[in-house]
Amino acid sequence: MPSPIEPKPPAAGGIRWFPRINAGYRFAAGEHVISTISAAWLLMTELRAYIEDLAGARDIPDAAALVKIKIAELLLQVDAVLGRAAVPHEMHRLPLLMAYGLSDVAAMDGPTATRLLGLDAPTDGVEVDRLIGVLEELLAAFPSDLVDALQPENQGHVLRFLRSANKACERVGCDAGFLAPLMTSL
Repeated sequence: MPSPIEPKPPAAGGIRWFPRINAGYRFAAGEHVISTISAAWLLMTELRAYIEDLAGARDIPDAAALVKIKIAELLLQVDAVLGRAAVPHEMHRLPLLMAYGLSDVAAMDGPTATRLLGLDAPTDGVEVDRLIGVLEELLAAFPSDLVDALQPENQGHVLRFLRSANKACERVGCDAGFLAPLMTSL
């Protein structure tokens, strides 16, 4: 397992995922714990579900295109959570991502994020496979094991994640109340 202190090298596509987390930026401990756990939860639950939806819509271009939009909106949400910023209303997330890009999920401007997520490309089977590969790379780059929380065989891991999150909150003195909605969301 790589050291959480040493930055991870850029991914195969030259993307440096989670640059501020992996660079060791210092944040207030409570805020850092809450934002990192919240981002991990969004990625484990929602992004994994969208990847499954995308794979299921592989041969239905219009449906796959809609899932790509939902993925883009989710990544902007995760970016805001990691950056400790207010999460924009859902209807503004896609335009913001396309205009300004991402900073905490990956350091990239709007046009780069648009191309990476294939928002400017026809959505065929090859594009779906490419995007699933990109998203799996993103999940693998997160500094924690992000299992598919929706799969029954991973429920033990999910419970351990939540217990660890609670312990992390206790150690840094932050309110673990934000975990309650996470636990009931599954």
